[in-house]
Amino acid sequence: MCDLLSFPTCLRWLLYFGLIIPSGLVYAQSNTVDYTNVSAEVWAEFIRIKRGQIEPLSESATINSRQDTSSRLNSFLQNQQRTGPFTAAPESQSSAQFNNTGQTSQDIIYTRVPRTHGSHEVTLKDGSTYTLASPDIWDRLPDTRHVFDGFNAPGQLILHRADGTEKILFDCFKLKQPCVPLDPAVSLDGQKVLFSVYSSNKLVQAKWSGTTLPNKRLGKATSARLHVVDLSSGSVSALAHTPGTMDISPAWLPDGRIMFASDRQGGREPFLDRISPNNRPDPQLYIADADATSAVNITPHEVSSAMHPYVLRSGRIVYGSQWLSHNLAYIHTNGGINWPGTQDNMWVVMDIDSRGGDMNALLGAHRTSLKTSTGRRKTMKALHFLGQRANGDICVANYYRGNNLGLGDVLCWPPEPNGIEGQLPRFLPRNIYNVADWSVSNDQASRRVNGIYQGKIGYPEGADNNQLLLTLGRGYCTQVSGSLKSFQEDVAEQPNKLACDTGIYLTTQIPSKSIDDLAKVVDRAEWHEFGARVIAPRQVEQPPVLDTSDGSCQLASSNAADSETAPYKAYRFNHNYAVSANNGGEIDGLAQSELAGIRFWEVLPNSPTKTFTNISGNRLRDLGLVPLLADKSFKVALPCDTAFIMAGIDAKGRVIKRDQVPQSLRPGEKRVCSGCHLHSRKGRHYEKSLAFGSEAIPLLTARPVPTYERYIKPIFERHCITCHVSDVPLMDYDKLVWDPFQASIPEDRRIQVSNSNNPRRKYGLQRPYTSKYINSMFARESLLYWKAANQRSDGRTDQTYANDIDFGPSHPTDITEDELRILAHWIDSGATRIKPKD
Repeated sequence: MCDLLSFPTCLRWLLYFGLIIPSGLVYAQSNTVDYTNVSAEVWAEFIRIKRGQIEPLSESATINSRQDTSSRLNSFLQNQQRTGPFTAAPESQSSAQFNNTGQTSQDIIYTRVPRTHGSHEVTLKDGSTYTLASPDIWDRLPDTRHVFDGFNAPGQLILHRADGTEKILFDCFKLKQPCVPLDPAVSLDGQKVLFSVYSSNKLVQAKWSGTTLPNKRLGKATSARLHVVDLSSGSVSALAHTPGTMDISPAWLPDGRIMFASDRQGGREPFLDRISPNNRPDPQLYIADADATSAVNITPHEVSSAMHPYVLRSGRIVYGSQWLSHNLAYIHTNGGINWPGTQDNMWVVMDIDSRGGDMNALLGAHRTSLKTSTGRRKTMKALHFLGQRANGDICVANYYRGNNLGLGDVLCWPPEPNGIEGQLPRFLPRNIYNVADWSVSNDQASRRVNGIYQGKIGYPEGADNNQLLLTLGRGYCTQVSGSLKSFQEDVAEQPNKLACDTGIYLTTQIPSKSIDDLAKVVDRAEWHEFGARVIAPRQVEQPPVLDTSDGSCQLASSNAADSETAPYKAYRFNHNYAVSANNGGEIDGLAQSELAGIRFWEVLPNSPTKTFTNISGNRLRDLGLVPLLADKSFKVALPCDTAFIMAGIDAKGRVIKRDQVPQSLRPGEKRVCSGCHLHSRKGRHYEKSLAFGSEAIPLLTARPVPTYERYIKPIFERHCITCHVSDVPLMDYDKLVWDPFQASIPEDRRIQVSNSNNPRRKYGLQRPYTSKYINSMFARESLLYWKAANQRSDGRTDQTYANDIDFGPSHPTDITEDELRILAHWIDSGATRIKPKD
């Protein structure tokens, strides 16, 4: 390598990547470096290494002078006193950009990673060279797309004192293995900080359109391990860890234990039709002792991902949850046919009690939007990274994944009573507000004012005087829809050719009227600073939890018929995907009086290898059903710490109301609902229901659900194929269940849904349909079931709507009632097919 580079340039590369360590540089993480007593020349050389800049020294310099500079740098590094506070270099020894810190009334802790800036020459795909003046356009920070890696590295964890001085608490620049310390969480007594160190075997350089860029990112993560630092002594301790697992986003619990997210269970996200899975283990939430031993998975129902728990002063714990089960991802189509919305934007805010029970949705479960005070419309995207204001308002970042450094808007709202999500028709929390109307959460560049790109915000954290600490990305701050040259041209006229620089800022008024009313706390040009937390004691309540007397896990409803599952939009055939994805749904046209019971399924975690196909995305096992009591209440005992999903059924066991969000119960938990999908108000008091005094019906053993080859295909063979030889693909599972374009349907029997010349759009069916024959929500809305039963069963007639799927002429069959029950159960359980073994 050094044969190709000048010696100082080679030295800088070797030092930066940790390939060599000058003698004596064995760092204890509790130590700090004082950069004040060093010449300007050596300081500049050191900063170039820290930033990862690769431009060579002047070619007119002699080898001896280069070696002299490098030897003085080594001498400085080896002979530094590694005690005392870290401070920025004094003004006389560096440019003004190193004094970009302000004062706050509170100590804070934050992460920083190098910001790529300066002039860089790159080689384009065609072999020509091009000079980048704004390489920071391709910098990245963690978000829901780049969960474990792929963001700028290495990193440091910084203590920023109220007087503006700083101290490095953990420094990945000192370690051979590239890493970034993230997710700081301050203990409730304000004395310690939990954080996670994300590690990889290498740094990688960003690429764009075939061009290698100077931006350095954390390569594929090999592990993430929790650490704790004592703020008084600076000592750092690594907590218990299983090598190769990702333990991230910790929080301190009031009882002295900790909660964190981890991928150690190894489950994969739900399998969606025609969508390649992310192929990584998805994190769930765990509770463990303070040293991370005795960890227990408290969210087995989080079958996609759950991260970043935050303990509210009420004792409730809020966190980000990704929802991809069943039809939840299909609330948007991204312009496609039967195509999901952007999966990494499907993050909502949930809350649980201190043991992980009593799960509730707080924001985003119904993917609604809000109108701001200035009339702008804000849609829900990735709701992630949480905090709380001094007045108790909950705050969350709302951003478009992948291209925007985890930045966008910040939404806040006063907490609703426990179990209440918000007001009808879309369950939006009352008095929700946008913190800064000038910021944007769309997948686009920041707004411009007088030609200057403003910025985006995220990482809310409550501060003194009811203000918020925010991470502010100043500038263009997106990587969407551009070429290498167009990105550079877009920011060429910006001050200092700024593309994006993140720092820590404090609001002075909420809502913020302009980027100018934010007060800078720390924002240096050579770093991206982000994810600040205030260091201060916090008072957290420990409310009681509702337990069973025998340690069993019970779920009860005081009135399952009292629900808010009715579509908030009028029925419109082939435009109901948003309604069906709205987490609770019912069949349009059916009377509430048909509700007779509740069916439960166990939801199995996905392994890396897909061995089945179904609509729900995870394999299901039937736990059974519980009939409603005379007042429509029920009480059931279910397996503890087991993911389950439930649906309302009619007297024949067919689903007529559906919940698509998996849940689970902690050992000894009794969860009581006053309705069924009742999220805007409280229903009947549990004590006034028949369920209160009744025994719980045990549904503790799960059984296989019907599958296509074993149960359904034989029914067709016995009763159908003598007549339906080629017109209905009964013997072909994929054509029967997964044919949204009606390609297997004779043209004269296809349902035309548009006048497009493109046959896929002309005949393309949206969710909840996966084919003309299968409605993914209800057997009672599926043409296949209608024809088998020889009657339409959705409560409507062919004349109710002019342009939907009709039952058509009479279709007598000799299918038995038991076979009809199996067919309905198969469809309602996800229309599962087990993949045949090779």
